[in-house]
Amino acid sequence: MESMRLVLVIAIIAGWMSLNGLLCIAYLWLTGRLPGHRQRSSKRRDDSPDDNVEAPVLIDEKAGAWGLFVMFDTPDMGLNQRVGGLLATAGAVHESRSKTFTLAGESPRNPILIANAYPPGTLPSFNQDNGPAPIKGISLKMAKKNRSATPNKMQLAKLVSLTREFIRLGGKAVDADKHPVTEAGLQAVINGRAKV
Repeated sequence: MESMRLVLVIAIIAGWMSLNGLLCIAYLWLTGRLPGHRQRSSKRRDDSPDDNVEAPVLIDEKAGAWGLFVMFDTPDMGLNQRVGGLLATAGAVHESRSKTFTLAGESPRNPILIANAYPPGTLPSFNQDNGPAPIKGISLKMAKKNRSATPNKMQLAKLVSLTREFIRLGGKAVDADKHPVTEAGLQAVINGRAKV
């Protein structure tokens, strides 16, 4: 009688484990994660909408930085004032020596540097004056500390957020190779699909 109970308990446990194993295999098969298995569905669950988007190029080898540019369609002195307001709202600090702005963002060790894109270099402080000429473009960059470094993902998200704010002022984003960057391309940067 005792051996019959033991056999019954072992049979129940074996059946339960087999059922769990089958459920795990079915789950892996349905999600396309089963090794050596290709999913039949036309769209996998883990595909993101930016899979087919050409990833923006962030690395600027000449400048030794990762970054994006925003080019303004209709530069004027009113735009300069709005740029100054945006920088103040974002918490960017004007560096008097380099005449650029620095935003600590999520990683103070790797701040975002904001400068005039055309001509490259300086920006006015926007405190007393808005500069001698309309700003045609802004460069947003993070300095690359060494050759093998990769950008901080949270800082990249901050860079994209700031880029979107400048786009709202009437600009268009372009990457380090001067190719246009769409909203899907900006999302690809956040998702870690940009070329760095």
